[in-house]
Amino acid sequence: MKILHVGALPSPLEVNGMNAVIWPIAREQAVSGHQVALVLGEAPSSAAEAYAKRGGMKLISIPASTWRYAPKALTSLLRSEPPDIVHMHSTYLPEQATLARRLVRLGIPYVVTPHGGLNRQSKWLRKCVYVWLVERSRLRNSSAIAVLSDQEREAVCADVPRYKGVVRLVKNPVDLQNPTANSWQGNTSARKLVFLGRFHVVNKGLDVLSEIARSLPSVEFHMYGDQEDKTKKQFERLLRGFPQNLHVHNPVFGTEKARVLSSATVYIQTSRWEGFPISIAEAMYLGVPCAVSDTMDLAKLFADEDLGLVLPSSPKEAALSLSEVLAHPANLLRWSQRARTFAHRHFNPSAVASDYVDLYQEVLTREKRVGQV
Repeated sequence: MKILHVGALPSPLEVNGMNAVIWPIAREQAVSGHQVALVLGEAPSSAAEAYAKRGGMKLISIPASTWRYAPKALTSLLRSEPPDIVHMHSTYLPEQATLARRLVRLGIPYVVTPHGGLNRQSKWLRKCVYVWLVERSRLRNSSAIAVLSDQEREAVCADVPRYKGVVRLVKNPVDLQNPTANSWQGNTSARKLVFLGRFHVVNKGLDVLSEIARSLPSVEFHMYGDQEDKTKKQFERLLRGFPQNLHVHNPVFGTEKARVLSSATVYIQTSRWEGFPISIAEAMYLGVPCAVSDTMDLAKLFADEDLGLVLPSSPKEAALSLSEVLAHPANLLRWSQRARTFAHRHFNPSAVASDYVDLYQEVLTREKRVGQV
């Protein structure tokens, strides 16, 4: 099968949850014998080239403006090497909407994975207008939409009423080096909480995390990640008021990321909105107990499956919940085992890549059947 992924960043090492999903999926699909290519909006980094060479993938650089990929380069690709299926990742990207219209005209089916992007808790009016004018058409004409949660499935139904394609729940893969050697150390006495991700103050609830840390002065809090240009000033203002027990670090990757996670007492994420962050999936895979805010989509899954601590939205109440859990580590040990078992069942990269191939095959079978009618 010829598979074309769209939406990856030019390096597999960039701090971006969606990017951390695309590269291992593409690699596993290539390793299993499919012809896989990634369309990049910029020239690939040396890390990307090495990654692609090891996995047997092809990297295709096509410059993209706000509204479209370079027309001549895109036309050349689709005519000379037409894919069997295109997998688009993310939402609210006009160049992907333009690409979708081109694919429809050429009769090439495509699948969309929003990666939690249909949430409209920020920029509500602008996103609603964009969905109505642009995004709804891309989603409606897709052959399948892969979602991360039941809440995201509901968002698809709301944005695309009477959608005729396939809506399938597919989890995110976890791609950690030597996870067995770096499994959770079980050091409950360290009282060390860790967060990994983009330093987006509002989305990631970093102001909430700061207030929780202020209420728990005897607990260490460590943040690993990158600042975002669009929220840099807001983060710097918040940073100046951080309590002394909240420490900021550069992002970590590979074995170092696994080491940081496994040494934590608890992984914490206080996002105001989120699909299923890859960092939480990674922590679960290593057996690190997790605490997530009740505003996240996966909070219901955590509560239903007893996978970890669900934190109240109030920083003071959240701090109290954490304090109680740290004082009674039996809960942490139970969540560690349950989360690890769940993660190894659902987040294996090979299994996730295979789930997507099954979805592609279902799409191609449906398209062929429709074409014969």
